[in-house]
Amino acid sequence: MRLVDRVLANPDGMGRLGTLSSKLANRANGNRFFRAVMERTLGIHRGRNLPSYAAQTFEKWFARRGARSSGQNGKVALFSTCTVNYNDTETGKAAVQVLERNDVAVSCPPQRCCGMPALDGGDIEGARVRARANVAALSSAVRAGFDVVVPGPTCSFMLKKEYPLLVKGAEAEEVARHTYDLCEYLMKLHKAGKLDTDFSAGAGRVAYHVPCHLRVQNIGFKSRDLMRLLPETQVEMIESCSGVDGTWGFKKDYFDLSLKVARGLFRGIDNAEATTVATDCPLAGLQIELKTGRKPAHPIEIVRRGYGIAPEG
Repeated sequence: MRLVDRVLANPDGMGRLGTLSSKLANRANGNRFFRAVMERTLGIHRGRNLPSYAAQTFEKWFARRGARSSGQNGKVALFSTCTVNYNDTETGKAAVQVLERNDVAVSCPPQRCCGMPALDGGDIEGARVRARANVAALSSAVRAGFDVVVPGPTCSFMLKKEYPLLVKGAEAEEVARHTYDLCEYLMKLHKAGKLDTDFSAGAGRVAYHVPCHLRVQNIGFKSRDLMRLLPETQVEMIESCSGVDGTWGFKKDYFDLSLKVARGLFRGIDNAEATTVATDCPLAGLQIELKTGRKPAHPIEIVRRGYGIAPEG
Protein backbone atom coordinates (compact mmCIF):
# COMPACT_ATOMS: atom_id res chain seq x y z
CA MET A 1 0.00 0.00 0.00
CA ARG A 2 1.16 3.51 -0.80
CA LEU A 3 1.46 6.14 1.93
CA VAL A 4 -1.59 8.04 0.62
CA ASP A 5 -3.72 4.89 0.96
CA ARG A 6 -2.46 4.26 4.50
CA VAL A 7 -3.27 7.83 5.54
CA LEU A 8 -6.72 7.93 3.94
CA ALA A 9 -7.54 4.48 5.36
CA ASN A 10 -7.37 5.86 8.91
CA PRO A 11 -10.06 8.56 9.31
CA ASP A 12 -10.29 7.83 13.04
CA GLY A 13 -6.63 8.68 13.53
CA MET A 14 -6.82 11.84 11.44
CA GLY A 15 -10.11 12.79 13.07
CA ARG A 16 -8.78 12.51 16.62
CA LEU A 17 -5.81 14.71 15.75
CA GLY A 18 -7.93 17.17 13.78
CA THR A 19 -10.52 17.72 16.51
CA LEU A 20 -7.87 18.10 19.21
CA SER A 21 -6.51 21.14 17.36
CA SER A 22 -9.40 21.99 15.05
CA LYS A 23 -8.52 25.66 14.50
CA LEU A 24 -4.93 24.84 13.57
CA ALA A 25 -5.92 21.83 11.43
CA ASN A 26 -8.56 23.79 9.51
CA ARG A 27 -6.18 26.68 8.94
CA ALA A 28 -3.49 24.32 7.67
CA ASN A 29 -5.90 22.55 5.32
CA GLY A 30 -6.70 25.90 3.73
CA ASN A 31 -3.07 27.04 3.44
CA ARG A 32 -1.64 26.89 -0.10
CA PHE A 33 1.91 26.11 1.03
CA PHE A 34 0.80 23.35 3.38
CA ARG A 35 -1.41 21.84 0.69
CA ALA A 36 1.48 21.83 -1.78
CA VAL A 37 3.59 19.95 0.77
CA MET A 38 0.70 17.56 1.42
CA GLU A 39 0.38 16.87 -2.29
CA ARG A 40 4.10 16.16 -2.65
CA THR A 41 4.43 13.97 0.45
CA LEU A 42 1.02 12.29 0.80
CA GLY A 43 -0.34 12.45 -2.74
CA ILE A 44 -3.54 14.31 -1.79
CA HIS A 45 -4.31 16.84 -4.52
CA ARG A 46 -3.88 20.46 -3.46
CA GLY A 47 -7.15 21.41 -5.13
CA ARG A 48 -9.26 18.91 -3.20
CA ASN A 49 -11.32 20.72 -0.60
CA LEU A 50 -11.07 18.88 2.70
CA PRO A 51 -13.74 18.60 5.40
CA SER A 52 -13.41 20.96 8.36
CA TYR A 53 -12.80 19.48 11.80
CA ALA A 54 -15.26 20.18 14.59
CA ALA A 55 -14.04 21.53 17.92
CA GLN A 56 -16.09 18.83 19.71
CA THR A 57 -16.79 15.35 18.37
CA PHE A 58 -20.34 14.15 17.99
CA GLU A 59 -19.61 11.32 20.46
CA LYS A 60 -18.62 13.81 23.18
CA TRP A 61 -21.65 15.95 22.45
CA PHE A 62 -23.99 12.97 22.76
CA ALA A 63 -22.28 11.65 25.91
CA ARG A 64 -22.75 15.02 27.64
CA ARG A 65 -26.29 15.53 26.36
CA GLY A 66 -27.63 12.03 26.90
CA ALA A 67 -30.74 10.36 25.51
CA ARG A 68 -34.09 12.13 25.87
CA SER A 69 -36.73 9.70 24.66
CA SER A 70 -38.49 6.79 26.30
CA GLY A 71 -38.51 4.87 23.01
CA GLN A 72 -42.25 4.38 22.60
CA ASN A 73 -41.80 3.99 18.82
CA GLY A 74 -38.53 2.08 18.84
CA LYS A 75 -34.90 1.97 19.93
CA VAL A 76 -31.91 2.60 17.67
CA ALA A 77 -28.16 2.31 17.97
CA LEU A 78 -26.80 5.21 15.93
CA PHE A 79 -23.72 4.31 13.90
CA SER A 80 -22.70 7.92 13.54
CA THR A 81 -19.86 7.49 10.93
CA CYS A 82 -16.42 9.10 11.06
CA THR A 83 -17.52 12.11 9.03
CA VAL A 84 -20.34 12.92 11.43
CA ASN A 85 -18.18 12.30 14.49
CA TYR A 86 -15.26 14.51 13.46
CA ASN A 87 -16.57 16.85 10.75
CA ASP A 88 -20.31 17.18 10.05
CA THR A 89 -21.49 16.89 13.66
CA GLU A 90 -24.66 18.83 12.84
CA THR A 91 -25.90 15.87 10.79
CA GLY A 92 -25.65 13.62 13.83
CA LYS A 93 -27.32 16.16 16.09
CA ALA A 94 -30.18 16.58 13.62
CA ALA A 95 -30.57 12.80 13.43
CA VAL A 96 -30.87 12.52 17.21
CA GLN A 97 -33.33 15.42 17.42
CA VAL A 98 -35.57 14.09 14.63
CA LEU A 99 -35.54 10.53 15.97
CA GLU A 100 -36.43 11.72 19.46
CA ARG A 101 -39.16 13.95 18.03
CA ASN A 102 -40.66 10.68 16.82
CA ASP A 103 -40.36 8.95 20.22
CA VAL A 104 -37.40 6.80 19.22
CA ALA A 105 -34.76 6.16 21.88
CA VAL A 106 -31.22 6.75 20.63
CA SER A 107 -27.99 5.20 21.88
CA CYS A 108 -24.44 5.52 20.52
CA PRO A 109 -22.50 2.33 21.22
CA PRO A 110 -18.70 2.23 20.90
CA GLN A 111 -17.72 2.19 17.23
CA ARG A 112 -14.85 2.54 14.81
CA CYS A 113 -14.54 3.53 11.16
CA CYS A 114 -16.74 1.23 9.06
CA GLY A 115 -13.64 0.06 7.15
CA MET A 116 -14.52 1.26 3.67
CA PRO A 117 -11.49 3.62 3.38
CA ALA A 118 -9.21 0.68 4.20
CA LEU A 119 -11.04 -1.47 1.67
CA ASP A 120 -10.62 1.29 -0.94
CA GLY A 121 -6.86 1.24 -0.42
CA GLY A 122 -6.51 -2.53 -0.57
CA ASP A 123 -6.11 -3.13 3.17
CA ILE A 124 -8.61 -5.96 3.46
CA GLU A 125 -7.34 -7.15 6.83
CA GLY A 126 -7.57 -3.60 8.20
CA ALA A 127 -11.17 -3.42 7.04
CA ARG A 128 -11.86 -6.80 8.64
CA VAL A 129 -10.40 -5.69 12.00
CA ARG A 130 -12.67 -2.64 12.04
CA ALA A 131 -15.66 -4.71 10.98
CA ARG A 132 -15.10 -7.24 13.78
CA ALA A 133 -15.00 -4.48 16.41
CA ASN A 134 -18.19 -2.89 15.11
CA VAL A 135 -20.02 -6.19 14.78
CA ALA A 136 -19.17 -7.04 18.41
CA ALA A 137 -20.59 -3.74 19.68
CA LEU A 138 -23.60 -3.55 17.37
CA SER A 139 -24.65 -7.17 17.76
CA SER A 140 -24.98 -6.58 21.51
CA ALA A 141 -27.30 -3.66 20.78
CA VAL A 142 -29.33 -5.71 18.31
CA ARG A 143 -29.78 -8.50 20.86
CA ALA A 144 -31.04 -5.86 23.29
CA GLY A 145 -33.78 -4.90 20.82
CA PHE A 146 -32.13 -2.00 19.00
CA ASP A 147 -32.06 -1.40 15.27
CA VAL A 148 -28.87 0.05 13.77
CA VAL A 149 -29.40 3.37 12.00
CA VAL A 150 -26.74 5.02 9.84
CA PRO A 151 -26.79 8.58 8.38
CA GLY A 152 -24.05 7.85 5.80
CA PRO A 153 -24.81 5.66 2.76
CA THR A 154 -21.30 4.24 2.38
CA CYS A 155 -21.26 3.09 5.99
CA SER A 156 -24.77 1.62 5.86
CA PHE A 157 -23.75 -0.21 2.68
CA MET A 158 -20.72 -1.64 4.49
CA LEU A 159 -22.77 -2.88 7.43
CA LYS A 160 -25.48 -4.37 5.23
CA LYS A 161 -23.49 -5.85 2.36
CA GLU A 162 -19.79 -6.13 3.19
CA TYR A 163 -19.73 -7.12 6.86
CA PRO A 164 -21.26 -10.57 6.27
CA LEU A 165 -18.47 -11.16 3.74
CA LEU A 166 -15.66 -9.77 5.88
CA VAL A 167 -16.81 -11.28 9.17
CA LYS A 168 -18.36 -14.67 8.74
CA GLY A 169 -20.97 -15.76 11.24
CA ALA A 170 -24.41 -15.16 12.68
CA GLU A 171 -23.54 -11.90 14.45
CA ALA A 172 -22.55 -10.08 11.25
CA GLU A 173 -25.65 -11.41 9.49
CA GLU A 174 -27.83 -10.25 12.39
CA VAL A 175 -26.32 -6.76 12.33
CA ALA A 176 -26.83 -6.57 8.56
CA ARG A 177 -30.50 -7.57 8.85
CA HIS A 178 -31.17 -4.88 11.45
CA THR A 179 -29.28 -2.02 9.76
CA TYR A 180 -31.16 0.84 8.12
CA ASP A 181 -30.17 4.00 6.35
CA LEU A 182 -31.45 6.90 8.47
CA CYS A 183 -34.16 8.06 6.07
CA GLU A 184 -35.06 4.45 5.32
CA TYR A 185 -35.76 3.97 9.02
CA LEU A 186 -37.86 7.14 9.26
CA MET A 187 -39.92 6.09 6.24
CA LYS A 188 -40.39 2.71 7.93
CA LEU A 189 -41.94 4.60 10.84
CA HIS A 190 -44.11 6.52 8.38
CA LYS A 191 -45.36 3.30 6.80
CA ALA A 192 -46.32 2.07 10.27
CA GLY A 193 -48.20 5.33 10.96
CA LYS A 194 -45.71 6.37 13.66
CA LEU A 195 -43.93 9.28 11.97
CA ASP A 196 -44.86 12.76 13.15
CA THR A 197 -45.87 14.64 9.97
CA ASP A 198 -46.78 17.88 11.72
CA PHE A 199 -44.22 19.93 9.81
CA SER A 200 -44.27 23.69 10.19
CA ALA A 201 -42.06 24.71 7.25
CA GLY A 202 -41.28 23.57 3.73
CA ALA A 203 -37.96 23.50 1.90
CA GLY A 204 -39.01 24.96 -1.46
CA ARG A 205 -37.30 23.43 -4.46
CA VAL A 206 -34.62 20.88 -3.52
CA ALA A 207 -31.98 19.50 -5.89
CA TYR A 208 -31.29 16.11 -4.33
CA HIS A 209 -28.21 14.10 -5.32
CA VAL A 210 -28.84 10.38 -4.83
CA PRO A 211 -25.59 8.75 -3.65
CA CYS A 212 -24.40 5.65 -5.50
CA HIS A 213 -24.11 3.69 -2.24
CA LEU A 214 -27.79 4.34 -1.56
CA ARG A 215 -28.92 3.34 -5.04
CA VAL A 216 -27.05 0.04 -4.83
CA GLN A 217 -28.92 -0.85 -1.62
CA ASN A 218 -32.14 -1.19 -3.66
CA ILE A 219 -34.33 0.42 -1.00
CA GLY A 220 -36.01 3.00 -3.22
CA PHE A 221 -35.56 6.74 -2.71
CA LYS A 222 -36.34 7.14 0.97
CA SER A 223 -34.61 10.48 1.47
CA ARG A 224 -36.59 11.96 -1.42
CA ASP A 225 -39.83 10.48 -0.10
CA LEU A 226 -39.17 11.85 3.38
CA MET A 227 -38.42 15.38 2.16
CA ARG A 228 -41.54 15.31 0.00
CA LEU A 229 -43.63 15.01 3.18
CA LEU A 230 -42.72 18.59 4.01
CA PRO A 231 -45.26 21.21 2.86
CA GLU A 232 -44.52 23.24 -0.26
CA THR A 233 -41.47 21.14 -1.08
CA GLN A 234 -40.51 19.86 -4.51
CA VAL A 235 -37.59 17.45 -4.80
CA GLU A 236 -35.74 16.97 -8.07
CA MET A 237 -33.51 13.92 -8.01
CA ILE A 238 -30.09 13.88 -9.67
CA GLU A 239 -28.86 10.34 -10.22
CA SER A 240 -25.30 11.10 -11.34
CA CYS A 241 -22.08 9.89 -9.75
CA SER A 242 -20.12 12.51 -7.80
CA GLY A 243 -16.84 10.97 -8.95
CA VAL A 244 -15.21 10.91 -5.52
CA ASP A 245 -15.46 7.14 -5.04
CA GLY A 246 -14.27 7.00 -1.44
CA THR A 247 -10.59 7.99 -1.38
CA TRP A 248 -10.04 7.92 -5.18
CA GLY A 249 -11.05 11.52 -5.85
CA PHE A 250 -8.67 12.83 -3.18
CA LYS A 251 -5.53 11.58 -4.92
CA LYS A 252 -3.46 13.83 -7.17
CA ASP A 253 -3.45 11.12 -9.87
CA TYR A 254 -7.25 11.11 -10.20
CA PHE A 255 -8.54 14.45 -8.92
CA ASP A 256 -9.05 16.01 -12.37
CA LEU A 257 -10.66 12.83 -13.67
CA SER A 258 -13.03 12.76 -10.70
CA LEU A 259 -14.29 16.22 -11.67
CA LYS A 260 -14.91 15.03 -15.23
CA VAL A 261 -16.92 12.08 -13.93
CA ALA A 262 -19.06 14.49 -11.91
CA ARG A 263 -19.97 16.82 -14.80
CA GLY A 264 -23.47 15.36 -15.05
CA LEU A 265 -24.04 16.07 -11.36
CA PHE A 266 -22.91 19.68 -11.69
CA ARG A 267 -25.15 20.20 -14.73
CA GLY A 268 -28.10 18.69 -12.91
CA ILE A 269 -27.70 21.06 -9.98
CA ASP A 270 -27.37 24.08 -12.26
CA ASN A 271 -30.43 23.08 -14.30
CA ALA A 272 -32.56 22.40 -11.23
CA GLU A 273 -32.51 26.07 -10.18
CA ALA A 274 -33.20 24.91 -6.65
CA THR A 275 -33.29 26.92 -3.46
CA THR A 276 -31.60 24.06 -1.57
CA VAL A 277 -29.08 21.37 -2.53
CA ALA A 278 -29.08 18.10 -0.60
CA THR A 279 -27.21 14.82 -0.49
CA ASP A 280 -26.77 12.04 2.08
CA CYS A 281 -23.11 11.55 1.04
CA PRO A 282 -20.54 13.85 2.68
CA LEU A 283 -17.93 13.17 -0.01
CA ALA A 284 -20.38 14.07 -2.76
CA GLY A 285 -21.10 17.18 -0.72
CA LEU A 286 -17.45 18.20 -0.91
CA GLN A 287 -17.43 17.75 -4.68
CA ILE A 288 -20.64 19.74 -5.10
CA GLU A 289 -19.39 22.57 -2.91
CA LEU A 290 -16.06 22.71 -4.74
CA LYS A 291 -17.57 23.20 -8.21
CA THR A 292 -20.87 24.97 -7.51
CA GLY A 293 -20.01 26.99 -4.41
CA ARG A 294 -23.12 25.61 -2.68
CA LYS A 295 -22.78 23.54 0.48
CA PRO A 296 -25.37 20.73 0.42
CA ALA A 297 -27.45 19.86 3.44
CA HIS A 298 -28.09 16.33 4.61
CA PRO A 299 -31.81 15.48 4.17
CA ILE A 300 -32.14 15.04 7.93
CA GLU A 301 -31.16 18.68 8.45
CA ILE A 302 -33.90 19.73 6.04
CA VAL A 303 -36.40 17.58 7.96
CA ARG A 304 -35.27 19.11 11.26
CA ARG A 305 -35.93 22.58 9.83
CA GLY A 306 -39.31 21.33 8.64
CA TYR A 307 -40.21 20.46 12.23
CA GLY A 308 -39.06 23.89 13.36
CA ILE A 309 -36.50 22.32 15.71
CA ALA A 310 -33.57 24.59 16.57
CA PRO A 311 -30.04 23.14 16.44
CA GLU A 312 -28.61 22.13 19.81
CA GLY A 313 -25.24 23.07 21.23
